[in-house]
Amino acid sequence: MKDDFLNEPKISAWRKRLTNSGCTIHEIKPMAIYFRPDGELLFALLRAEVIDPDGRKIPPVIFIRGNACIIVPLIINSTTGKEKFIMVEQRRIATGAVTLEFPAGMLDRNINKPAQTALKELYEETGLTIQPDALVPLTDEPLYSSPGASDEGIYYYGCILTLDTDAFNSFEGRITGEASEHEYIRVTLKTRQEAEKELTSLQARLGIFLFEDYRKKANSTP
Repeated sequence: MKDDFLNEPKISAWRKRLTNSGCTIHEIKPMAIYFRPDGELLFALLRAEVIDPDGRKIPPVIFIRGNACIIVPLIINSTTGKEKFIMVEQRRIATGAVTLEFPAGMLDRNINKPAQTALKELYEETGLTIQPDALVPLTDEPLYSSPGASDEGIYYYGCILTLDTDAFNSFEGRITGEASEHEYIRVTLKTRQEAEKELTSLQARLGIFLFEDYRKKANSTP
């Protein structure tokens, strides 16, 4: 185990958020730390003594995962006008089942470059390349899905692309993923109604809601 784990970007960012909120950190003890083969921190389970601004202790166990991004890509068939989300299917360890999701990825050391990571993950998981200005933030700040247990905050992005019929259909059934990281991903196209029948991921459901809210506001702007 590295002695300087507290200086890892993910852990440093978590510590900074605590102090910015007026909390005082007295002690941090590692319970389990997992590094990638290249030496980069992937996950950490820590026990921390933290005092809030009112002088009270906060529950002490934190799972450090770092921030992530989710991209909600919608493609439109230029001939038929049909609209579908580009989504991915992969088997997840939490349930063992194949899960329908949107392209996503962890920021790792790029903690201050969520949009850059979003573009990278979108291409790696679906093969879709877009210009940076086509990527639209769906939230102003990252959203925390489990702040009582994990530091993970998620940046949500969306994009809309019009494609010809061949390009539109070409995404269905693509196989992607990094085998060395045990990623086996199948790309699929879904309407909102089709996706909602299958979704078990809270993050993906929220992605649809945020995207539709963004579109509604964009269409109503004079």
